[in-house]
Amino acid sequence: MKKNLLLNGLLLLCPFFGQQLAAQTLSWKPELLRQNQPATFYYQPKGGDLEFSDEPKATLTYFNGKRWDSIPLVLKKDNNEWQASYTLPGNAVFLALKFYQGPELTPEASDNNQGKGYFTKVLGSNGKEQSGSYLAEAAFRSNLTGDWSLNSFVSPEKNAKTTDSLLKKEEKISGKAIGSGTTLFTYLNLKRLTMPAEDFKAFADAAIQSSIKKGKYSEMLLAEAHNYYIREKRDQQAKEMEKLIFQYQPKSGTAKLLSFREATKGASVEAYQAASEDFLKKYPYAEWKKNPDDKGFLYYEIYRGLGTTYFDSNQIDKFLSLFKDIDFRTANEIYRWNITRNQMSMSGKADYKLLYELSKKIIPYLLERQRDQSYLTDFGRDAVKAQENSDKQMDDRLFTHIALAINQKDFAAAKNFFQYLSKDGIYSHAEMNAMHLRVLSEVKDDKAIKSLLENSVAANAVTPEMFSKLKELYKSEHQDQEKGYEEYLSSLMPNDKKAEMKTHVLSNMVNFPLKPFSLEDANGKIVNSDDWRDKIVVIDFWATWCRPCIEAFPGMQLLVDQYAKDPEVAVYMIGTMQTGDYKAKSVNYVKSQGFRFNLLHDAVLPNGEQAAVFLSLKPLFNSSAIPRKIIVKKGVVRYTSEGYSGSPSQLRDELSTAIEILRAEK
Repeated sequence: MKKNLLLNGLLLLCPFFGQQLAAQTLSWKPELLRQNQPATFYYQPKGGDLEFSDEPKATLTYFNGKRWDSIPLVLKKDNNEWQASYTLPGNAVFLALKFYQGPELTPEASDNNQGKGYFTKVLGSNGKEQSGSYLAEAAFRSNLTGDWSLNSFVSPEKNAKTTDSLLKKEEKISGKAIGSGTTLFTYLNLKRLTMPAEDFKAFADAAIQSSIKKGKYSEMLLAEAHNYYIREKRDQQAKEMEKLIFQYQPKSGTAKLLSFREATKGASVEAYQAASEDFLKKYPYAEWKKNPDDKGFLYYEIYRGLGTTYFDSNQIDKFLSLFKDIDFRTANEIYRWNITRNQMSMSGKADYKLLYELSKKIIPYLLERQRDQSYLTDFGRDAVKAQENSDKQMDDRLFTHIALAINQKDFAAAKNFFQYLSKDGIYSHAEMNAMHLRVLSEVKDDKAIKSLLENSVAANAVTPEMFSKLKELYKSEHQDQEKGYEEYLSSLMPNDKKAEMKTHVLSNMVNFPLKPFSLEDANGKIVNSDDWRDKIVVIDFWATWCRPCIEAFPGMQLLVDQYAKDPEVAVYMIGTMQTGDYKAKSVNYVKSQGFRFNLLHDAVLPNGEQAAVFLSLKPLFNSSAIPRKIIVKKGVVRYTSEGYSGSPSQLRDELSTAIEILRAEK
């Protein structure tokens, strides 16, 4: 009874809530929502998409007279009703909620009252209606808030009559015209719905000019006016606004943005460099850091562009000078694009000596600024995720630096930089571990080698060469005997890692009939899939042009070696999607690298594409990407996986786990 009275009171307060109670219901306590007071809402999802959700979420958004702010709310269940409490801000004049399950931007299910929305105005502490409440409602209903994230709260209702009525109510509350100040362009977007186009054009021009003068040429008004005329494709008026911006707000973020666009609009390399350097003189980065605004991305783009220009034109002193003041995010990108990209280039034209000399000077800058939280805005202000990303980026840059040091045979210096790897990066990358082994071997730090190898096995990031070294060490400690070695290896792998691998493998199990085929092998003989009926067969689809495919070869060799003497298991590498003399390409590459594989050549389709077997399995795959592994048992594809993790041992363990699961089936 009490709840019914509450709902009836709410309906009297806010008529537009009346449509919201047909199925799901939302009610508030107290009945009249006021600023600076706590409120509790009661959500009953029965009849809606969230009726059976055991973990619905809610987001509350409110308008404070100038802008919209959103906050997530924690819902708690009481009987069949979900509740949450929130103290309304002292400047809130209007609020709305939406309910959903899963991520907010990509929800699994949501409830915005079938598009009608859940919303109401907020009274002042004195109980009176507040300026901005009806303007907010009109913008909210029409999806004209200027904030795209609010569009999911309600379906747009661009009704001229309703909008005009709400704007008149707003003018009555405000006691003045509302086409001025920070809400001017919200007002104009709404007013457009209520007027003929030509009348609106003249009305908007007059309102903009009046507001700018009253606002004493504020940056915000000038910037919004400029954007308005750009959207309206009225170039002359936009240029007039630009002149006013440079006249009255020459150091503003908007002036910087306009200068940036001028500096980067398709000029020659020389002109771009000159304009970018002029930009930094006019708007020094050091000044921006003292009073940062939302235009920091301009410096990121300017410095990144100059970094590439200086590097490519061999202006080394200028290139290095960029790193003195910039943040980690910007410095990391300049290093990645110029140093890492060239170090990884397969052209063979990179000057590794120069790259290493540059890296030695830049890496200390990166390490010094690694924790400056410059990635914060990229991760929704989540400091933990931003730092995790910075740490990963630093790991990648250290990989480049160590690889360059090894290339230049500066092993002692290389050894020093492994200490800066993150907790997640220190043993989790097989290629990094292999480089670490080489460095320790070169500096003859034998005591550290065994620990490195054991930790690498525990992280399941081991190359064939590392396994060989570990076996060598084991035998040296056990009278040159291998007995117990496999048990020793198994003991190094944590049980949770083994369980994680099994779970991953089981999630990729499938049941898809294999269309029989006959393919030519490396020796020109025909291999028929029908002959595999009594075997478990692993197939790796690869191509000579596919770098991840090639990088996965050491892992495939580990698998081949593991089952070399097992008559129940076979491994075949099918070269696919290649051009030209694909047979010679495949055979010559594998032989030149010393891999011992059973090679097969995919058949050619009538259209000339060498992908017959691979494409026959396309309905099974999520994409047409390679590398792609499948495991066949009794003519049926039972396992499939795509891509390469970067760890030979992990790939071997993944496929061997799948093989043993299939072997154990009755």
